[in-house]
Formats: sequence, C-alpha cells, structure tokens
Amino acid sequence: MDGRDNTKQDRRIRRTQKLLKDSLTQLMKEKEFKNISVKDITDRADLNRGTFYLHYTDTYHLLQQMENEVLEDFQEMINCYGHSFKRDTMLPVLTPILDYIEENMQICKILFENNAANDFVDRFHSLIRQNGLVIIKDTFPAANDAVVSCFFEFVTYGLIGLIKQWIDMGMVQPKEKLAELADKAVMGTAYNLLEIR
Repeated sequence: MDGRDNTKQDRRIRRTQKLLKDSLTQLMKEKEFKNISVKDITDRADLNRGTFYLHYTDTYHLLQQMENEVLEDFQEMINCYGHSFKRDTMLPVLTPILDYIEENMQICKILFENNAANDFVDRFHSLIRQNGLVIIKDTFPAANDAVVSCFFEFVTYGLIGLIKQWIDMGMVQPKEKLAELADKAVMGTAYNLLEIR
C-alpha cells in the first residue's frame, strides 16, 4: 500500500469519526446521553453498527474521545499563547480559548452543560490549574501555597461558571467583553490574594 492509499484511508477514518461525533452531538440536544444507544448514533450517521465498533467500544468511549480532543485543543492553545502571558493580563490565552468555544459551540455547549460530561468540567478545571500554577508561581513567588490553592479553586470554577453562563445566554455578550471581564476578575483576585504587601 503506497502513501496515497494511507492518506485516503486516514481521511475516510476521520470522516467516519466526524460523522459519529456529529450524530452524538445532535442526539444529545434531543435526549439524555444515557438514553442514546449505538444504534441511535449509527442510524443518524447512516452507518452500520460494525463501523461504530471499529472506532469506539461504546457511547461513553465516543463521548470521552470528544472530551479528549477538546481538552487537547485547549492545551495546545495554552502551549502556543502561554509564553505571551504578561504580568498584568491573561488575554493572550483567554481570547483564543473563547474563539474556539464560539467556533465549536455545539460540542462545547454539550460538554460544559451535560451531566454525562461532568468529567469534562473536572478535567478542564485540572487543565487550568496545572497550567496556571506555573504562571502564578512565577509571578507571585512568595505566595503561600494554601492561599494559592484557594485562589485556584475560586478562579477555575469562576471561569467555568462564566463560560457556562455565556453559552447558556446564547453567546450574546461579545467574547471580547467576556475575556476582559474574566481577565479583570482573575488578575484582580491574584493581586489581592497573592501579592505580599
């Protein structure tokens, strides 16, 4: 098999997986995840169940793969823009993440709001904390560890709450304003809690 055949096969696999993910996303808007069967997904995608099982073990595996992809994309954005973090702003990181959420509204809405995707919110919380810890320790080296821990609990759930509210309200608030609000809340809290006076 030459390289062109592999490329064609890879493209076909990606297309099939996208069809299955899109079908699950549509179905999750209509009913609870626990009531969605593999047959529902394959019927919606116009594929047979055997095709589904070539890629995923069950509906939970498919949902988890969708979560993984979104979190990997977030991590990639943090890796790309984290170096442009300045002492007074997180906008270089917040803006691309909000752009991504807006561009991928359907899947993000489901992941942030659906009870079946509760693990996603916990993992998003961990992602913010792990990446933010390095920045906070750099910016506020003398900050007390217990206070830093409280700061992250407050800030991460606050950011998640802001994102959920923005999605719930149909993203009517301009994302630039939301990014500015989130930035002020995070940085204001950081300076008030972590800076040694």
